[in-house]
Amino acid sequence: IPDEGQILLNGRNIYEYNEEEYNSFISAVFQDYKLFSFSLKDNILLGKTENPEDINIALKKSGFSQRLKTLDNGVELSGGESQKLAIARACYKDAPIIILDEPTASLDAVAEYEIYAGFEKLVENKTAIIISHRLSSTHFCDRIIVINNGTVFEDGTHQSLMAKESGIYKKMFTTQAAHYFSDPTTVAVVD
Repeated sequence: IPDEGQILLNGRNIYEYNEEEYNSFISAVFQDYKLFSFSLKDNILLGKTENPEDINIALKKSGFSQRLKTLDNGVELSGGESQKLAIARACYKDAPIIILDEPTASLDAVAEYEIYAGFEKLVENKTAIIISHRLSSTHFCDRIIVINNGTVFEDGTHQSLMAKESGIYKKMFTTQAAHYFSDPTTVAVVD
């Protein structure tokens, strides 16, 4: 509950919506997502009506569909596979707002690249909010908001924030990118 101000959804205070209606607007994958001792299908559905075509689309968007073809019954998924399944669950819900909190934290570099390369398809026609400390997820975003100790420090596009002489975003992005380049002062960004 906010200490002050209000949170608006489509211009209405969120407290004007009943809980079920409000929850129907949002699909989220949090860092502490849970998978249950159910079938993969039931972990995606979570009680929603089954539409096999939409399940397949969600699995494809999350990058899990190839792995699905090789699974046996009773298999234990890796952290990355579980995260992809949680993303498929969020895609299947098909809410207009999708919140992804560190959505690729359990994925290896190749799987992370695949998720972000297909990100537009993953969230097409939705408002997507990505919460992340890994800035590889930011360069394609329409808007980046840098929050430090509960305060908005910077707000802009990747290009506008990188153009600042001394900004928090530029410093963090350059620091993270330095691990991928031999010259830490060189940053390459492909849009």
